[in-house]
Amino acid sequence: MVLLSLSHLVNVIVVTIIPVLIARDSPAMTACYGPDSAARRILACLYATIAIASAVALIGQAWGNAALAIAIAGVLFPMQIAYKLMTLPAVGWRNPVVKSNLAIALLHTITLAALWQQRTLYVGGQ
Repeated sequence: MVLLSLSHLVNVIVVTIIPVLIARDSPAMTACYGPDSAARRILACLYATIAIASAVALIGQAWGNAALAIAIAGVLFPMQIAYKLMTLPAVGWRNPVVKSNLAIALLHTITLAALWQQRTLYVGGQ
């Protein structure tokens, strides 16, 4: 369950910092995400939603409800893995966001594999 906590914690940290920097119109965010726009603010909202879901998972796990953290991971991580992998062909390797996306996708993939290995994540009602 350490990997599960780590994956959720990375989500909380990374996708809390980015929306704050986007809201402040940080020059680093402009370099990575382009100038301020509705699309960039919508992306910040998506990131904040991921942070909230992972925070709920961490709180549930801390309160002894590992099933909640696993259930959230079972839905959230595959979605994140898919969209993070899609950033590579969509944006290209040179963008620093793509590199961090691939690292997080790898972490979430390892976490899901460990959960399946431990048989704590069930797919298709098995």
